[in-house]
Amino acid sequence: MIWMEPLRCMMYLCSPRLRSLQELEERRMHLSDIAPHDPTRDLILLNQQRLAEIELSNQLERKKEELRVLSTHLAAEKRKTETLLYAMLPEHVANQLKEGRKVAAGEFKTCTILFSDVVTFTNICAACEPIQIVNMLNSMYSKFDRLTSVHEVYKVETIGDAYMVVGGVPVPVGSHAQRVANFALGMRISAKEVMNPVTGEPIQIRVGIHTGPVLAGVVGDKMPRYCLFGDTVNTASRMESHGLPGKVHLSPTTYRALENQGFEITERGEIEVKGKGKMTTYFLIRNLKASEDEIMGKPQARLDSEEASDQGSQDGKTLAVMRYADSWQLHKSDTARASDWSTPKGSPVEGREPGEAAARPQPSAQTETRGLPSGPLPSGLCTLL
Repeated sequence: MIWMEPLRCMMYLCSPRLRSLQELEERRMHLSDIAPHDPTRDLILLNQQRLAEIELSNQLERKKEELRVLSTHLAAEKRKTETLLYAMLPEHVANQLKEGRKVAAGEFKTCTILFSDVVTFTNICAACEPIQIVNMLNSMYSKFDRLTSVHEVYKVETIGDAYMVVGGVPVPVGSHAQRVANFALGMRISAKEVMNPVTGEPIQIRVGIHTGPVLAGVVGDKMPRYCLFGDTVNTASRMESHGLPGKVHLSPTTYRALENQGFEITERGEIEVKGKGKMTTYFLIRNLKASEDEIMGKPQARLDSEEASDQGSQDGKTLAVMRYADSWQLHKSDTARASDWSTPKGSPVEGREPGEAAARPQPSAQTETRGLPSGPLPSGLCTLL
């Protein structure tokens, strides 16, 4: 402090009590009002920098949380998209298409194809409103789609009231004929639960099955489809069109594949098949070694407490997958191996004749219980015949 005698006052050096730019503005001061050598200037600047860093850190944390939420939503949407995509195409085929690769066509030496349709469907369409037809087909197809998971067969297409399924494609398995036969028996049972909107009575379906070789591959760039080609497809369609209401019509090759496999089969006799001439065909009656609940994929009554607890968390929707001797082939997690199976040369069933397929062990009575998705099951794409 210095005493100024002429002015009769005391002069001294001081600093304003300021800590931030906000306080500086509140006092209507500017940074230039503070002396350059005053540490208050440095204090304000350092404090302001610290506040800016804290705000930036908070913003980063908020953005990080928003990114985490968006990533969770994106993963959920991706799962939905993949679920829909895998319902339209085989998984390994869909993965190759997503990667921009061409899917090689495959030759399957033996597989079993099933066709079905609704009896008098044309008359039903003429007497009903469109929404009634859609509801009836949706109810029927939803039940059939569920059975494809029970017996692990591949749904190829639906055209109108026609429903096409194949066993042994795209993953070759020796029990393809048994799988499709059990699926057909399940279809016949499920059809009894779907009512004809005209008569109020259960609908009737015709089912035809044939076993033989096919070619399979993906055609088209827009809406690519996994298609089956060959005379086996035509013959299976003929078995359906020449069948009888409520019957499962078998070709001779399918009969040989199912012979001595625990199925009750009766001979229909020799009939004239359009484009094929005379053929001795058969009717599939029932499976002597599997109950109706197993065929329909209903969970067994005898469940241990842990299994019962797991099923209780699935809102009561359970699915019992029927076990076959070669079920392990359909549950490999290695997608690359599944991709190799799309062209089954060198596979365990390459060149296997229907008679050899019949010698495969039949499905056991054991079942594997799985949870069903809560939403409706998506349909597959149509294919070119």
